[in-house]
Amino acid sequence: MVTTFSYYFSSDMKLFLLCLKVGLALVVNGKVAVGVMGCPNWTNGTTANKKEENLDPCPGNGILMVSHVCCGTWSRHLSPEIGQFTTAQDVWKRCFVDACSVVHMARFCIPDSQTWNMIPLSVLFDSTTDESDTRDENKILLRYACCGSLCKYIMVASGRASVFFSRARVNTQIKAWDHAVGMICVQEAGGQISDWSGEPLDLAADLTGRRILYPSGGVLVTNGALHDKLVELISANYK
Repeated sequence: MVTTFSYYFSSDMKLFLLCLKVGLALVVNGKVAVGVMGCPNWTNGTTANKKEENLDPCPGNGILMVSHVCCGTWSRHLSPEIGQFTTAQDVWKRCFVDACSVVHMARFCIPDSQTWNMIPLSVLFDSTTDESDTRDENKILLRYACCGSLCKYIMVASGRASVFFSRARVNTQIKAWDHAVGMICVQEAGGQISDWSGEPLDLAADLTGRRILYPSGGVLVTNGALHDKLVELISANYK
């Protein structure tokens, strides 16, 4: 079945749209086949410091990221005008996760609604949001990224962060639509996603509505190189 969606946006809606993030995923037999996500208010200031600007796959305002199974993850930046691409650098660039393999040197993201002390690694590492701070074996760096889970997936898929942690919380459901598109974008960029026990996220676990995820402990999104080590550390420190 193919469903076509048509949208009409008036000029009065532009300021509202600039605050949105959008994620679409096609799931076939419980597996994500295609994903598209965009964040119009994505800027260099929320993804990197000035020393890293040359690493940004999509410099400028707004980001569009697409992924197809076995075809990689690709991104381009948007112009300030909704629905318009830039002309100077109107190209797609392939995205890859970073290569960090040392936990305390990794760059971490967590949900805006959660704090570092809610994450099992907080018993082993302090955290800082200041990139100029000297890091050692007892301190990790937390990166800021816009808002919502999709932006954190963009961070990992584009190599801006090494890890995204999200803890499952009592009386709060984890929705599949907040993670499905991010999953394929990170996986096709070379990363890995699981729950805190190391088991893959099951998009077919909700037999009724196909809307809810049931991860053990929470969601762990990594560059792949750190995944097994982080699962091991979580297992040793999470009760």
